[in-house]
Amino acid sequence: MKPKSSGFTLIEVMAALAIFAMAALAGVAAATSHLNDLAYMQERTLARYAASNALARLSLREEPQKLTQGAETVGDRQWHWRATFTETVTGDVLYVEVTVRPSVESTDSSYVLGRYLEVQP
Repeated sequence: MKPKSSGFTLIEVMAALAIFAMAALAGVAAATSHLNDLAYMQERTLARYAASNALARLSLREEPQKLTQGAETVGDRQWHWRATFTETVTGDVLYVEVTVRPSVESTDSSYVLGRYLEVQP
């Protein structure tokens, strides 16, 4: 008679390792997705600050239409912005839309922010 040995069989060990590997891959995928989302949110937040700064700079000028592009430094990064002005029904109010990009050559905008500005006649 053969004595009964205690422990796991090779099949049981392989099944446990397969289950652990799948769980580990799911955890790594979730962590990677979370890190990508954080980087995206950080870029959008910094771009929004740059757009807000550009709109504030435009609102302080007597003739904001003369300044159509510029750069802001936010978060140790240079952000390039471009302003487009649209006349409204009211003669002394303009709608300003500021588009922020990480570089001048970039075609993708990181953030777009608009505001109505009162201009002096």
